[in-house]
Amino acid sequence: MSLAAYLGLLGAWVLAIAVPGPDTVQLIRLGARSRRSAVFAALGICTGNVLWPVVTMLGLAALIAAFPWILTALYLFGGCFLIYMGQGAFRSGYADWRARAVLPAVSFNDATRAPVTDGGSRGSAAAPLGDFASWRLGLATNLSNPKALLFFGSVFAQFIPVETSLLDRLLVLILMTIVGVAWFCGFAMAVAAGAEKIQRINPFIEMVAGVLFVVLGAFLAFEGVRLLVGS
Repeated sequence: MSLAAYLGLLGAWVLAIAVPGPDTVQLIRLGARSRRSAVFAALGICTGNVLWPVVTMLGLAALIAAFPWILTALYLFGGCFLIYMGQGAFRSGYADWRARAVLPAVSFNDATRAPVTDGGSRGSAAAPLGDFASWRLGLATNLSNPKALLFFGSVFAQFIPVETSLLDRLLVLILMTIVGVAWFCGFAMAVAAGAEKIQRINPFIEMVAGVLFVVLGAFLAFEGVRLLVGS
């Protein structure tokens, strides 16, 4: 690959991860709970961002062309997961908002000790998840992210032709991983640095995030159903 191809790919990659999407929203939600939860979720997102280029280099586009039902399944699974996660976030935020309306205000440190579930549908919306639960949630969010599906299914594949050498593929993967880890972990820590202020409006963040997840999930599910009906 030429230097121009590397720069073009990295530029497209930076633009893709910098534009807010489900990954960003998830980090804002978890960053309001704790820095550790947000960082482990960022690492989960980055894990997904390693898997996507690997499967793309192994011929995801060609596989989808040969078996169109794979794309349909990805759309349906991703859409259903985002809808599930969105309704959980909205319910959690709404419950937190109702609780704050009738209970005395608590400090950020006290709030982060309350129990919470992975889906965020019970307990306090401000409580941090465990390390593995945060990583798993970040990974699941990324794998169901429509931005990732569109980027790696179309844009990324154009920069990696079939004749690209193994060394070039490894260098691309390493560079993209470094950039992704720096961006998402840096963003997670930046959000966590202002967590105490964010905590004050966390119920609204949860509810808005829930609505966004549901809308994105509905879009993916609709595309999946459209492909299923059209096949």
